[in-house]
Amino acid sequence: MVKIYGLASEEVTRLMRSGQITIDVVGIGKMGLPLAALFAREGAKVIGVRRNAEMVRQINRGECPVKEEPDLAQMVRDAVAKGNLVATTDGRAAAEQSDVILILVPLLVDARGKPDFTQVRQACTQAAKGLKQGDLVVVETTMPPGATRKVVIPLLEKSKLVAGRDFGVVHAPERLMTGRVIRNMYKYPKILGGIDQKSVDAAAGLYAPFGEVVRVSSLEAAELVKVSEGVYRDVNIAYANTLAMICEKQGVDVWEIIRAANHQTSDYCHIHLPGSGVGGHCIPVYPWFLINKGRSYSTDVSLLRAARRINDAMPAHMKKLIDMCLKDQGKSRAASSVSVLGIAFRGGVKESRLSPGIALLKLLKGYAKVVAHDPMFSQDEIRSMGFEPASLEDALRCDCIAVVTDHPEYRKELGKLQWVASRIVDGRNLVPNAAYKIGNLTRRPT
Repeated sequence: MVKIYGLASEEVTRLMRSGQITIDVVGIGKMGLPLAALFAREGAKVIGVRRNAEMVRQINRGECPVKEEPDLAQMVRDAVAKGNLVATTDGRAAAEQSDVILILVPLLVDARGKPDFTQVRQACTQAAKGLKQGDLVVVETTMPPGATRKVVIPLLEKSKLVAGRDFGVVHAPERLMTGRVIRNMYKYPKILGGIDQKSVDAAAGLYAPFGEVVRVSSLEAAELVKVSEGVYRDVNIAYANTLAMICEKQGVDVWEIIRAANHQTSDYCHIHLPGSGVGGHCIPVYPWFLINKGRSYSTDVSLLRAARRINDAMPAHMKKLIDMCLKDQGKSRAASSVSVLGIAFRGGVKESRLSPGIALLKLLKGYAKVVAHDPMFSQDEIRSMGFEPASLEDALRCDCIAVVTDHPEYRKELGKLQWVASRIVDGRNLVPNAAYKIGNLTRRPT
């Protein structure tokens, strides 16, 4: 065992690459498993913790349950074969055997925007049972500013050890996207803010092999860096969606406007893209961290709240375009069939959390037939969500086809989509000649 807390960055890197450091990665899901495999590839011994026993057995056989991450399957096979990666359901034992405890479990919000710390609390409680003097705890879970100090550290200190004296604590927010974790780790600088300088020095040595490390002044500063990135995107997308709806009324193409506005002016104009909605576990969630914090300080957060309302309303706007498409065909809802292409929140990933596609499907009541298609999900999986699945061919026979997700598979079938463009409501600017497109209704029949 190595007492990593207090070591210089260079020494930590050397020890990790020589296989002398063991890292307990708590939460080996779509983000955590690639991260665990990356640390194992750099030489660390990694113990991954997950509650799903079948997935733990799968990983220990050298199999990869995260299918949409390029190169990960081979990395998992290699790491397991070399003995650098094992998985377990026992969080306490993993902490006892490790020098670093890295927490990367989800933190979501409820229907009122209140953070749900259940999984974070469970992870910290188990970690505390195995925490030792000289350990380093790294929190990668994105959190509201102040949560590492006020939620995580008190739970860890139930070990009778004191943060900043007996063990180190760093907030190192993940800056990753599902399906691009490995690429992102080497692309984006790692943000580190700690309870003290010794914590940050040790953590910098862990992350140095992946590229640039940016040290910030505190735990709260590191928390705010990640949250502010997500909120910026939410507000920017809300502006793009507002602009798109104005352009629909004006009779111009918002996609043309945005391309021209951003052309060679990205230093001061970087308008994001409009679309059928914002989903996933990041952008729809992080604004609530700032909204709640701002309200507690009596700060005006109406801009952030308005952005959330606008983006959450985009599935309802898609429904309006669907009704417009059917009306132009002289069809009523009760006599019409509608298909939704895309249940995943983003193209190329199998993740439906807060998906605009699901939100739209729930709004489509009162139509004669509503079906869903998504190449990332089996028909049984779609059926288990409460929706009627359809093949792409059957989906394209419907009176109206709503494109919600820009999957690569849909791009490959663009010829088929263009053939029925007069009946397509395009929420992702996927089909060039779609008659009903968010931000451009200039091809709509008159």
